[in-house]
Amino acid sequence: MLSLKPLQDIKLSPLALLDSAYIIVLLPLMLILKVPMLVFSFIVLVLLFLKKAPAHKFLIVFVFLMGMLALYLSLYGVFSFRGLSRLKLFLELLVYVLIIVVSMQRLTREINFYLLLSPILFLALSLFFFHGIMMLSYVIVEIFILLWLILAHRMSGDMVESFRASMVMFMYSLPWVVVLFIFFPRISFDHADYGFKGENIQRMGHDGTMFLDSKALLVPSDRIVMEVGFDKEVPSSDKLYFRGSILYVDRKDHWEPLPSTVKRKSPIYYPQKGESVDYKVTLYPTQKRWIYLLDMPALAVKGADLDKDLISTVEKPIKAPMHYAATSSLSPKLHDNLDQDTLYASTHFDAKRNPKTYREAQRIKKRFKKPDERASALIKFFQQQSLVYSLKPKALDINNTADSFLFDTRLGYCVHFASSFVVMARMAGIPSRIVTGYKADKANSLNNYLSVKERDAHAWAELYINQHWVRVETTSTASAIDAEAEEILTGHNELLKRLNLHLMYIKYQVETWILYYSNIRQLQLLQYAKENPRFILIFVLSLVALVLITFSITLYFRRPRCTHKILCILEPLLRKLKKEGYSRENGETMHQYFMRYMKDHPDNSVIKEVDKYYETISYGGDSSSATIKQLKSMVKKSLSS
Repeated sequence: MLSLKPLQDIKLSPLALLDSAYIIVLLPLMLILKVPMLVFSFIVLVLLFLKKAPAHKFLIVFVFLMGMLALYLSLYGVFSFRGLSRLKLFLELLVYVLIIVVSMQRLTREINFYLLLSPILFLALSLFFFHGIMMLSYVIVEIFILLWLILAHRMSGDMVESFRASMVMFMYSLPWVVVLFIFFPRISFDHADYGFKGENIQRMGHDGTMFLDSKALLVPSDRIVMEVGFDKEVPSSDKLYFRGSILYVDRKDHWEPLPSTVKRKSPIYYPQKGESVDYKVTLYPTQKRWIYLLDMPALAVKGADLDKDLISTVEKPIKAPMHYAATSSLSPKLHDNLDQDTLYASTHFDAKRNPKTYREAQRIKKRFKKPDERASALIKFFQQQSLVYSLKPKALDINNTADSFLFDTRLGYCVHFASSFVVMARMAGIPSRIVTGYKADKANSLNNYLSVKERDAHAWAELYINQHWVRVETTSTASAIDAEAEEILTGHNELLKRLNLHLMYIKYQVETWILYYSNIRQLQLLQYAKENPRFILIFVLSLVALVLITFSITLYFRRPRCTHKILCILEPLLRKLKKEGYSRENGETMHQYFMRYMKDHPDNSVIKEVDKYYETISYGGDSSSATIKQLKSMVKKSLSS
């Protein structure tokens, strides 16, 4: 029958400890290896498993040639001096070379400086390929395990005692790491592009167009597009409009912005009223140039352009998480003086394409003279059409989309509502345009944190009334929401939704205060502490709590480990006798130890009983539960006497 060794009896050889270190540090890098290099690594593992003796030099040469072939096949097509100028490709090449060299040295079964140093190099290189919180957590585990393995080597392979020593060292260092991390001067790297940066999955982003056919914007996904941290409370949902792009030109099946020949570079007119809010945004990769600002942005973001329509863009597509701070005014109105090109673009329409819509718009235009009255009449007309908000609308007739939506299908979502409303507003004599972006939901907020998801992609209308662009939420004119759309919009399980929000909030705080803890954030934190004595008190109490927790864990792992059940029972008594000045000497049996104590304390009958039961169990062969229970009882009695 197969029997397993007790954990405390397991001892690993230096090679086994080194192999364990390589397994830990190479696991993340396996995800970036190309197939030829994975095949090479597998062959090396098979050779190590089958060949216990040192490999012959011809085998090592063969492994080298095989590794070079795998390297060539892995980088075929990008292996050029121009390609090697890219940091990521160069680091990938470095990983491949290290794997080949380590494989050759490991087959010799000899430990040298290169084998000892390489796990640290692999750990450092993995930080350039994986940048999220998962990798941050894994790095902490890696560092602990590497420390454990180093101590195990120093302790001749004793895994249990080395683990206890690692925990003690880790706990001792934890409070110091926290203090140094917070207060040690930070170095400012404004253009740094390495280290932990968050996940790089591409998100859906607007590209300055809005389709009405099968390409219409609709991504009912919970994937996070951006995370927003407000300096104060998160505003209400009706104020969470993040402006992306402005569309003026109707191309039947889609809308476009102003032609590139029209540049709205005249002075920007900011809203005169509205609550001012400060916030910070983490925008995930969209491969587009647009960044999103809360209506209405007061200033341009550093490194970005802000045009007269308050649309913000950067020079290059966003391929990595972008972080920016902004200030906005929460106003549904924007003062603007229209130039002739913009006025023409925002009033142009083709009456022949949508005759029914044109007829109703003309009726409103004749009945109401003021633009604001016409706008109210348009909203009322939409409300009377029994329009249904649906994420699965019927296909529109592209040649007359407004008529098709308002008088035929009557089913659609934001793009259909916004497009038809703008078309009809222009026919009623009101300059109008479409805004695409995101309308966030405060239900996806926690404290001052807000998550904006792909499903929050939205389109709404802006009407030019009394020299102001006025926002109109066109989807609010829907008389009903179909069941499927309501289920997607509200979420399937409220409990899971809240749990996920809390997890995202924790992730955001970790990224904000750990992954992106820069010199700027350090100064902000110190300034906040200077202005808020209560924060200093909370910080000190938290640090004291951390010290107490680590001290308790340290005491637990520092306590002597008994290797036998009977010794564990006697351990409290032995500690008591040691305090009285009776330490057990080297080579002294337990019976001799107790006899020496009883010689100075002949009246202590309890110790005599303890010695009797110990001898009965250890040498008399009586290890019944009753005898062990008696021993425990005598030890307890001796402690209380």
